[in-house]
Amino acid sequence: MISKAHIKSHPIHPILITFPIGLWVAALLFDIIGTQAGNALLIAAGYYAIIGGCIGAALAALPGVIDLFGVVPPKSSARNRGYIHGGLNSLALLLFIFIAARRGSGNARPDGLSFGLEVIGVALVLFSGWLGGTLAYRNQIGVDHRYANAGQFKQRNLRSFNDPVCNQSELADGQMMLVDTGKDRIVVAKCPEGFAAFSDHCTHRGGPLSDGALIGCTVQCPWHGSQFDINTGRVVAGPAERKITTYDTEVRKGEVYILKPGSESKKAA
Repeated sequence: MISKAHIKSHPIHPILITFPIGLWVAALLFDIIGTQAGNALLIAAGYYAIIGGCIGAALAALPGVIDLFGVVPPKSSARNRGYIHGGLNSLALLLFIFIAARRGSGNARPDGLSFGLEVIGVALVLFSGWLGGTLAYRNQIGVDHRYANAGQFKQRNLRSFNDPVCNQSELADGQMMLVDTGKDRIVVAKCPEGFAAFSDHCTHRGGPLSDGALIGCTVQCPWHGSQFDINTGRVVAGPAERKITTYDTEVRKGEVYILKPGSESKKAA
């Protein structure tokens, strides 16, 4: 899904995270080579690379948190993966802050404990980077991959089910809109059979159906390819095994409404 923290659609977090990874790995190499060669300049470079990596990690954390809670679907495998990713990055940052404080200055040679913690910190951030790559390339977090004729990604906040979602002219056949009710994420879509509303939560791993492809009246999850009938919620193709939740819709005076579960139609004559 499209990143919330971006510059002209380019996600900020992947740009900034390269600094702590590169600087912390360089710091470990500088310290190893500098200590073995007795080179004070390399040892100092290692210390300042640690400081720079800590600054880079702190800067990268803010857009990362924005995307974690603003883009990654709740109750999904990607959200759990994001928690682990963020937790490992935070732990690595704390380790390198401790190492920098322990050394105190660029003139101090790293001791055995500092070396050990540097190795652990680098291992943590590299594994966390692998998880981040999974979020980007498998879960497509921050990726704008709108398919042909889908149009610009549409999203609305709905204060209550008494409010209209959109005008019926806003969605063409094959287009979808994500609606956030504050409690649920619901997709409103238009297919050849008319308007339909369904849960944004794929029943396989929680993928965002609003970011998938709508072909006819079948939506395909962008993560693992599960397909669902948007009118009945039934599974058209796996790996999902359970149907998605659907909602009734109606058009009143040109405005599209989602009917609250259990409510009766108020469609005007």
